[in-house]
Amino acid sequence: MKGLLKLVAGLGVLVIVLIVAGGAILGAFFDPNEYKPEIEKVALEKGGIELKINGDIGWSVFPWLGLEVNKIDVKFPGKNDLASLNKAQLAVRIPALISGKVEMKSIVVDGLQLNLVKEKDGSTNWLAEVSSTVSSEGETSTKTEASTEKSSSPAIALNIESIQISNGNINYLDKSTETQALLSDFNMSSGQVVTNAFFPAELRFNATQLVKGEEQVKAAANLSAEFFLDLDNQLYKIKGLDSKFTLSGKPLAGKSLEITSTANIEANLATQQLTLADLTLSLANLKATGNLAVSSFAAPIITGKLSVASFDLNKLLTAIGQAGIETTDSDALSAISFNTELAGPANTVTAKTLNLTLDDTKFSGSAAFNLANSNISLNIQGDKLDADRYMPPATDKKASDASTAEKSASTTANTGYSKDEILPIDTLRSLALDLSVGLKSLHVANLDVSNILVKVSAHNGLIKASKIDADLYKGSVRNNVTLDVRNNTPVITSQKSISGIQIGEMLKALADVDQLTGSLNSKSNLTLRGNSVFDFVNSVTGTADVNMKDGELHGIDMAQTVCQGLNNISSLGVNTQEVD
Repeated sequence: MKGLLKLVAGLGVLVIVLIVAGGAILGAFFDPNEYKPEIEKVALEKGGIELKINGDIGWSVFPWLGLEVNKIDVKFPGKNDLASLNKAQLAVRIPALISGKVEMKSIVVDGLQLNLVKEKDGSTNWLAEVSSTVSSEGETSTKTEASTEKSSSPAIALNIESIQISNGNINYLDKSTETQALLSDFNMSSGQVVTNAFFPAELRFNATQLVKGEEQVKAAANLSAEFFLDLDNQLYKIKGLDSKFTLSGKPLAGKSLEITSTANIEANLATQQLTLADLTLSLANLKATGNLAVSSFAAPIITGKLSVASFDLNKLLTAIGQAGIETTDSDALSAISFNTELAGPANTVTAKTLNLTLDDTKFSGSAAFNLANSNISLNIQGDKLDADRYMPPATDKKASDASTAEKSASTTANTGYSKDEILPIDTLRSLALDLSVGLKSLHVANLDVSNILVKVSAHNGLIKASKIDADLYKGSVRNNVTLDVRNNTPVITSQKSISGIQIGEMLKALADVDQLTGSLNSKSNLTLRGNSVFDFVNSVTGTADVNMKDGELHGIDMAQTVCQGLNNISSLGVNTQEVD
């Protein structure tokens, strides 16, 4: 038995010696550069790719199986240049590979240039012609089986000195839309890449978008983090992700905008769990924080918390190159904040608790978005809102408004009512939402309104505003409107009820008029058909009733006013001074 073991050991040593010697001899006497024309020919005949090797090829066999290539150009026959590479090198340690480990020297990729072009006819330069494909159904099946077998085998331990990708550039051009996207100065570097331990990596690149050759947006990105790979358990972690994006271009009106974010990310593919912890996002004066978790990727369940600290909206707009919103109150829109807790059933993003602060107004409620059918649900209630604070500053527009009204009346008289379609039918049919918005009190146009409630649902082309309710000046408004666009001709039905509104108090608040008092009541039930003003005017049917209970006019001598008018108009010679 001992003799047999010695024999086996001796044979093993002999094999290793032969491999080392063979590798040394092969490396010494075989020069791959002499076979560059043959390599290019095989690439064209077997792969349908035009390969040009303009630089030297270096290689080693044992103990490191390594390859280095320089100055390579690649394209498909008859198409634009696809890619070029200045240098690439990698080397795998054979003894470690035999024992089930992957030990590699630094992987280096330098000067990768990708040129992706989509022609006006839809063809591209990165796909081979159909006739040049060589895979068959049988080969595909074999590869699939092999892939399945491989995925069930134990994961291989990694040990790579580092990964260095430098001077990468990607150019994408769509000739049909005349748009272009550039990714330039792509650089990535890592520390020693190993499994089951954290290793550092950094990424930098610039991105540019152009339309018709004109630059639209530019971005400079810097990202760094530590990465963890557990291939056996399909567990992947990113610790201390720190990213910074600097944006500039037309949308920012010549300004530069910096966006920073941090996070810790963990993904367990085996259990279908993804977590984003300690998430932060900063954009000008906007600061957001949160934690998110996603489980069951096929039908995701999303939980977590998100919040946005109080910020000034106009300062944010100015920072991103947009005009601020002018308001009557200069302090309006200066304190906006938001927070929510996410929790809900599968395939739904649900804000179980939703809190929004707009200056002195607080809203609370819930919201949901269904990922399967895009249905939106919102149920929110506010306390008090002074809308006059948010109105544009007052300007003297009376003369302008009168002129506009005269022109509008003249246009209507000359041309009739417009027959232009005004309802976006396709958009309305696609709506899927259920909204309920309430407000305890509202001050607008000097009017005080309370107990406002609006409920709207839209499904399959049937839009219902089942409640448009409010209380004001000791009375109430109760309305509902239905828009039906399920058929070719839209139908609008409206039921309105006004009950007990003290018109004197309302006019006094609205226009400082106190000549009329009474209790206003009104009911209407109307139906309109069509999709233009002309259709509405010519199809309206229904009933309407308006009455004023206990109505009185104050401070007007009706008899004298009527007679004065008759005297002026008809020259009847009535002496209004004698009228009692």
